[in-house]
Amino acid sequence: MKKIINNSKNPFEVRYSVYENDLRESIVINFIHTSHSNKRSSQRGVNNDKIIIALEYGNTTFKQGLLYYVLGEKDIPAHLQHHKNKFMNTVVIVSGDSDEIVTCYRSKNAVKNIKLKPKKLGKYLNCA
Repeated sequence: MKKIINNSKNPFEVRYSVYENDLRESIVINFIHTSHSNKRSSQRGVNNDKIIIALEYGNTTFKQGLLYYVLGEKDIPAHLQHHKNKFMNTVVIVSGDSDEIVTCYRSKNAVKNIKLKPKKLGKYLNCA
């Protein structure tokens, strides 16, 4: 069983450690909010605990140079099932080449919407 501990005091930092009982080892994981994601997460009511659960247990999709962490109903671990409505449908988007959280939100059709996105982010931009 994993034990996840949120240990960040900085609002722009998402730092947590995962302790694996079987291995008796702890790993510290760091992500940094961009100013946009910090603002949007507070507006949308997606706190760092929800972000951590989505990053740890969500399904990952790589598209447009971004990592999409989607926490569906089936991804929520057994010890959090009694709070599943609090965590379900959380999406966290992380820059594919760094540890920056670009934005986060909640969406019932997140997987479908991500699949419909074009492969490249700037596909429809007029870049000459």
